Amino acid sequence: MQPTWRCEIRELPLRDPFGLSRGTRRAVKNLFLRIGEGWGEGAPIYYHGQTVERMESLAHTWLSEKPDFNRPVEIIVAGLLERFPGETALAQAVDLAWHDAWGKREGRPLYRLWNTPFRADLISSFTIGLDNLETVLRKVDQAESYPILKIKVGGEEDFPILEAIHARTRKPLYVDANEGWSVEQTVEMLPKLQELGVRVLEQPLPREDQEGYRRIQETNRSNIPIIVDEGVHGPEDIETWAGLADGINIKLAKCGGLARARQMIHLARQQGMRIMLGCMIESSLGITAAAHLAPWVDFLDLDGAALLANDPFQGMVLDHGRLLMPHRPGIGAGRLK
Repeated sequence: MQPTWRCEIRELPLRDPFGLSRGTRRAVKNLFLRIGEGWGEGAPIYYHGQTVERMESLAHTWLSEKPDFNRPVEIIVAGLLERFPGETALAQAVDLAWHDAWGKREGRPLYRLWNTPFRADLISSFTIGLDNLETVLRKVDQAESYPILKIKVGGEEDFPILEAIHARTRKPLYVDANEGWSVEQTVEMLPKLQELGVRVLEQPLPREDQEGYRRIQETNRSNIPIIVDEGVHGPEDIETWAGLADGINIKLAKCGGLARARQMIHLARQQGMRIMLGCMIESSLGITAAAHLAPWVDFLDLDGAALLANDPFQGMVLDHGRLLMPHRPGIGAGRLK
C-alpha cells in the first residue's frame, strides 16, 4: 500500500544573526517531509543553488509518481538523485523519513537497529559566527557551557579575534574559513593557530583550488588537520581529496542522507582520512538523525538546532556539549508544533 505523505516549508528564526564569509543569516527555511509515519528534514545548500521552494515542488512531483518505499533506502535515494541531479537536501528529507518510519515500525530507536556503540565522551563544538570582536566575545561568554568552540573566520581581523577568544577561554578551537582564505594566508596562519589551541582548520581555500590544498599539505608543519567541507558532497568525492586534505566534513544535507553518509565514512576510513560530522542550521529532527553517526567520526559539530530561537522538534540534547540521545523509536525526534 502506498503511504500517505505531506510536505511543508518552515521558517526557522535564529537566536542571533549568524555570520560567515558568504554573508549573515537571521533565519533559514527548511523542508519538512512526512512519508507514512516517518518524518524527514531537508536543509537546502544555498551555495549549490538549492532552494526550499524548488525542493517542495520536486517533492510533490516525485511523490505523485508513487515511488516504491518498500525498496532499500539506498536504491530509493539513488533513483531520486538520478531523477533530480544535485538535489541532495531533498534526498536528505526522503532518507530521514524512510529511516524514521523503519524505526517506528520496528518500535526501536534507529541507533539500536544499527547497534551503534554510543559513548559518554561524544562532545560537539558550538559555533560562533563571523562578527565584530565585541559581539564575538559576547557570544563566547554565552557559550560558556560548551567545552569546544568552532569559530567562523574569513574577515579582515581574523587573527586578532582568534587571539582574543583564546585569551578569554583557553578552550580548544575549531576554525572554519568557509573558503575565505588564500594559500599564502593559510600557510602563514597555521603555526599561529597551533599556538592558540586550534584543533581543526576547515575549508580555508575555495573548493576549486585543489592545487592550493596540495601546496598546503606539502608545507603544513603544524599538527592541525585540514578538513574539506564545501569541496566534498558525496561518496563520489572521497578519492579525489585523498592526499589533498587530512579529512572531510560530512553533512546529511550535502550528501543526501544517512545511507550515503555511512558510505562516506567507510570510504574515508579506507583512505586514512579523518572525519568531521557537521550540519546545516536544522531543527532537532535533522540534528538528531546526524547524531546517530557520531561514534564513528573524529570531530562533532552538531549545534545547528541550538542556534534556533524556536525548534519545531525535540530530540538529541547537547548537555555542556555532550550528546544525550532520545529513546523514542525511529530517529527519536518528537514534533512539538
